[in-house]
Amino acid sequence: MKLALCLYKYFPYGGLQRDFLRILNECRDRNHSVHVYTGEWQGERPNGVDLHVLRSSRLGGNHVRDRRFFSRLQKALATEQFDAVIGFNKMPGLDLYYGADFCYLGRAAPQYGPMYRFTPRYRHLYAFERAVFSRDSDTRILSLSHREKSVYQQYYGTPEDRFHMLPATLDLDRQPVEDRSGIRARVRQELDVASSDTLLLFVGSGFKTKGLDRALIALSHLPSGLSERTRLVVVGQDQAGPYLRLAQRLGVAERVQFLGGRTDIPDLLAAGDLLVHPAYMENTGTILLEAIAAGLPVMATDVCGYAGHIVKAVAGRVLASPFDQDELDRELASSLVSTERALWSQNGQRYGTDPSLYHMPASAVDAIESVVQNPVEHKSVRESAANPWVYLRKDLIDLGDFPRIMAVHGETFREAPGRKTVRFSRQAKNYFLKTHTGVGWQEIIKNLFYFRLPVLGAMNEWHGAHHLQRLGIDTLTIAGYGTASGNPARRRSFIITDEISDTQSLEEFCSAWKHRPPRQPHEIRYKRWLIENLAKIARRLHNSGANHRDFYLVHFLLQPGLKDGVLHPDASRLFVIDLHRMQLRRKTPKRWKIKDVAGLHYSSMDLGLTARDRLRFIRLYSQGSLRQALGRDRQFWERVERRASRLYASEKRRSSDSELTAAQTLHSAGTQP
Repeated sequence: MKLALCLYKYFPYGGLQRDFLRILNECRDRNHSVHVYTGEWQGERPNGVDLHVLRSSRLGGNHVRDRRFFSRLQKALATEQFDAVIGFNKMPGLDLYYGADFCYLGRAAPQYGPMYRFTPRYRHLYAFERAVFSRDSDTRILSLSHREKSVYQQYYGTPEDRFHMLPATLDLDRQPVEDRSGIRARVRQELDVASSDTLLLFVGSGFKTKGLDRALIALSHLPSGLSERTRLVVVGQDQAGPYLRLAQRLGVAERVQFLGGRTDIPDLLAAGDLLVHPAYMENTGTILLEAIAAGLPVMATDVCGYAGHIVKAVAGRVLASPFDQDELDRELASSLVSTERALWSQNGQRYGTDPSLYHMPASAVDAIESVVQNPVEHKSVRESAANPWVYLRKDLIDLGDFPRIMAVHGETFREAPGRKTVRFSRQAKNYFLKTHTGVGWQEIIKNLFYFRLPVLGAMNEWHGAHHLQRLGIDTLTIAGYGTASGNPARRRSFIITDEISDTQSLEEFCSAWKHRPPRQPHEIRYKRWLIENLAKIARRLHNSGANHRDFYLVHFLLQPGLKDGVLHPDASRLFVIDLHRMQLRRKTPKRWKIKDVAGLHYSSMDLGLTARDRLRFIRLYSQGSLRQALGRDRQFWERVERRASRLYASEKRRSSDSELTAAQTLHSAGTQP
């Protein structure tokens, strides 16, 4: 086969670049004709391949240079006939894309303000990403992360059959060293690190994305007795200047050393005591696997695609989203004095002996050969764009096309203008289908008049459920989603979710407290667990830039479980539902936090909760001492109290006894979408 491998820039220290070289070598070893097209090549040139360096002006930002390279690449490819064009960066016209990057639209773009979408950089990056992942594209994706695959599908609706999942990737050249203790002593001597000192490693090119600023802040926050004997060594090819200045401002510059790009990573891993990788975004994070296999404990954020290997191997700690600097500070200080590090090291070395961790290049080339040998018929872009976006999980694939799904019949659970919820069954399993048929221009104009974005369909719920799942918050499990384009006032869409069985709304469960407050020890423990869960869910939701807008007890489903014959937290789960008005931003405005928390407070006012219960919620939500919460955030909690009281008084005034009974009946019906 004649293959074209395309990459913006090759240098020997990047994870993507090393994967590129390994796949290149595998293709060459299988006697394929390999042509490499790149804008820049640093380091030793590979033998047996045709290397084309398409140089262009270095003026302008990265997106400008990438567009120039793509323009030259198109002209170069037009002179040759290839069986497949494989891109290691996102660009139009690829047959296959090696998916080592995170989803720009879902991960990076939301970190900026709304005006960012009008910049040339955004338009370029979005256009190139869309060219690979949109439903109109024919590009096949070699995916390394199930987590990132779901993000791409969330934002682009990429069909399942265009993804080829690859196994975790470890390079044989990065296998652990044999003489670990000897190499450890030598490297630490070279770095002037005493044997009694703790050596933290930060490894990765791309300091901003991989969270070097977070690591430096955590280093500066170590307790005084620990900080004097802790060093941080930074390895990677990037601009060190901004981070040296940050280290100086934090007062830790003398304890931080920048080594630049290195090829002796296994030796450095042997010398370290803990790898710190608090990344903002990371599709995989190969260094996590390399450290685990080398016996170096790892501390990383859960946004890393390979963070699951830390948990599976029991080889360190994973910080849950949304990121909290205080949590990193605490966990780092705790890990440096923990006796668990020795166990994590042993577990990691054992995990690294799994031979399946080293098979990625062969699997990637198998997928490339399969795509070339089994070509698919190219779709008409016009036809594809006109069709509604439909995602169905494999167990519901027989539901049919968009019109048939919108017409599915079942038991009606809720019906309102433009919206209907029904329960239906397939193969002895129950699902909820919520259909939207348009809100009308009057509702859209009313929302815009009050400076609110109108809810036009099921998209909010689709994005909201994915967001909560990534935060580790129990919520609806999506089995299907679809939306049509066209008139926003009459836009049709649907969302299908699994039924959450054996549940009742938290409002219904807690209503018994009005007449019989928890008194037994197990009842009190259960009530405290519920309060703790509600506070943590609210805090994580708001810290992640989200707000619910209907944050009442009725929109929590409790799945109670028994242990030794009594209700027990370990056997129970609490789900957040009704996400169709949920909002996602860079940062949750204070007024929306107040509205959410006030909604919880208002819906619990008749449950007989004590002042101590409310103070417990405040302390857990604020994640600090109660004195700090009531001092620093006093105005916040006063506004929560005022709003909840107004809601309560208003409800009492306008609701008759019959209306309240009807509402309670509807709430307790257990409608899950």
